[in-house]
Amino acid sequence: MKTLVLAIATLIAGAVASALMLVLAYDVLTGANASVPYDHSKFLLKSVASPRIIIDGGSSSMFGIVPAMMEKELRVPVVDAADNGSIPLRMKIYRVFQYARPGDTIILPLEWVYYTRSEIPSDFIDKTPDEYASYYISMPFLERLQFIVTSLSLHNVSDAFRLHFKPGLSHEHLRTIEDLLERFPHGDRKDDSRRRSSVGNIGCSDYLGSDGTIVAEMRWAARALRELEALRGVRILIAWPAVAGDDCYRSDTLEQDARDLFSQHGLTVLGTASDAYFSASHMLDTYYHVDSVAAELRTKRLITQLLATPGFTFQVTEGYRPTVDQGRAALAILSHSQMQPYARIGPLSLLSQ
Repeated sequence: MKTLVLAIATLIAGAVASALMLVLAYDVLTGANASVPYDHSKFLLKSVASPRIIIDGGSSSMFGIVPAMMEKELRVPVVDAADNGSIPLRMKIYRVFQYARPGDTIILPLEWVYYTRSEIPSDFIDKTPDEYASYYISMPFLERLQFIVTSLSLHNVSDAFRLHFKPGLSHEHLRTIEDLLERFPHGDRKDDSRRRSSVGNIGCSDYLGSDGTIVAEMRWAARALRELEALRGVRILIAWPAVAGDDCYRSDTLEQDARDLFSQHGLTVLGTASDAYFSASHMLDTYYHVDSVAAELRTKRLITQLLATPGFTFQVTEGYRPTVDQGRAALAILSHSQMQPYARIGPLSLLSQ
């Protein structure tokens, strides 16, 4: 009997040890995969010196704000680090914590889904070992372990191994960074050719998530962002996502609830949701993707709101160095460190002329 109990205990201990090793391996390998950023926005977030303006959120801010226009007007480096609305809010806020530096102004036009929904899409989980590794690794260790235990499958763990040992992964990232920096040197992406709806029969309000109750994650985020302001010497400015479509807002209840939440924590809100709301003629493939005409108008309004914000002091910055120049210089250093000098680095200099 004792022998049987010992054998079972040994099997259980072995299984636990094996599971722990897989968990730790995923954590280490995913962190290593993020050593060379996946794309240009993540690269600029790491590379552009402070003080600067950082725009973060989902793809609404990739399409709906023109950072080059903002930088030209304000003469301060502007990085559009916005990514995808499928990224969990907690990870997005932790990444803001990781890269925020004293003197930064961080503008957050977070999509409405962050206010009313808290599910983690499978698309995000599958892409965590590579494309979204920078979000994962920004979390505290215990929260990373919780994410692994509650969300991952063996398939995801095997992906982390496969990607880490994939020949040339870092060089693939470098090529992606270079290609995107040449076209979008501030981190955003624009593509007015995407005028093909992918929303099916879903109405604008339902798709946006613009009607509902604020979830606990957003309440946590408001507290965390206020702490960041106090501890790091940064400025947090809440804005509204650029949207286009018909009947996107059934009421202003959620907007008012959000304003009350941010006011409770002493966070500044820029303008109103209507400042970023455009007719259906400006919609690209989703209600969260507006065309360049709408993006320029949205940016003009945002600049006006920034200049009217008490304490905003970026109008003339001594020693201003454009984002384009900083990105080019940082890419040259990164390419050299990877023992992969880039023959195509030259054309990027044209962007600063």
